[in-house]
Amino acid sequence: MRTSQATIILSCIVFIALGILTATIGPVLPDLARNTLSTLEAVGSIFTAIFLGAFLAQIAAGTLADRFGPRPVLISGIVIMSAGMLGVTLSNSVFLLFASGLLAGLGHGAVDISVNLLAARVFQERSTAAVNLVNFFFGVGAVAGPAMASFTINRWNTGIPVIWVGISVVLVCIPFIALFMQSPVDHMKISPEGLSRAPFYRSPLLWIAGMILFLYVGSENGMGGWTGTYLQQSISIPADQAALIVSGFWMTLTLGRLIAAYLGTKWTADRLMVISLTGAVFSAVTLALSTGNMVLTVTSILLIGLFFGPVYPTTFSISASLFKESSGKAAGLIVALASLGGMILPPLQGMVLTRLGNQASVAMIAVFSAGMLGVNFIRWQLNRRVENSEIPGAGTIIVKQ
Repeated sequence: MRTSQATIILSCIVFIALGILTATIGPVLPDLARNTLSTLEAVGSIFTAIFLGAFLAQIAAGTLADRFGPRPVLISGIVIMSAGMLGVTLSNSVFLLFASGLLAGLGHGAVDISVNLLAARVFQERSTAAVNLVNFFFGVGAVAGPAMASFTINRWNTGIPVIWVGISVVLVCIPFIALFMQSPVDHMKISPEGLSRAPFYRSPLLWIAGMILFLYVGSENGMGGWTGTYLQQSISIPADQAALIVSGFWMTLTLGRLIAAYLGTKWTADRLMVISLTGAVFSAVTLALSTGNMVLTVTSILLIGLFFGPVYPTTFSISASLFKESSGKAAGLIVALASLGGMILPPLQGMVLTRLGNQASVAMIAVFSAGMLGVNFIRWQLNRRVENSEIPGAGTIIVKQ
């Protein structure tokens, strides 16, 4: 029997594994550089490869989820992602690493969008809380990944076995997903009123949400991917200790999502977004000004994680509620823009780190956070005008969070 309880449990387990696979990439960059006989800057292209793959997958994945339901999209994504991540660990050249990362990204994109859509569709009345809860478990995996990598680096001088753990977890889930997970299909309902509305992709609210996620995913993965290197260079700590601090970033990000899952039943999504982004700006500015100071640096990293936590799931929930008649297509578009941010911004941060220095690289996080806060203010103003019918056709069905 397929139930909502089984759906949320399996979604959380899959996202634990997704968090392990995503967050472990940063700590294993030196392993990948050794395996490919290359440099850290060169293997940083894996971020571009993964998010290019996700970008290509997510628009199609949203459309397929609308037509067939999220479950078959999720199972296909797990298989593709697992094959790609295994290839990442076995690559002996930058070309093979990039190709494997691209394949992993295709699967990653399908898994990400299908699980978030499941949470939003199965728990429509509590979507902000449900999506934050699922993404909380992504954070659980993202904490566990670098922590396990710290252990394996200290013992075996490599973090790659942790990636194999993540692959094993998602593959074991497949038969349970096929048997027990709900997979609601959103069939578009066309009403006479709806015929006069502009297509969802012409809504400025959709593109603004996409811009927030573009900056957010680029910032989150820049923090996860380069913080370990930044710490080793700026405060001269060993790789295993740096990996533990990266784990702390993901831990506070996870805590932020757990808090948001609770507050999502009491606060509006707008209030949650403003508080989260304001805190992120303050913390990121403090990080940029504290280069070389261990206490302030570590504190700032942990606070950035805490305030970053609610941003992605809350933005996703807002968009799913705004565009209920085509939630898969709309989600696919904004998540594809998020992947574009992950493809462009972390490698850019790596270039700045290696060429312009430590402080310049973390200053980028402050700039991106301020950008999210500004774009979110524009979104809030536009949403108010849409609710007051000042921008006809700007959205489809508007639901207050």
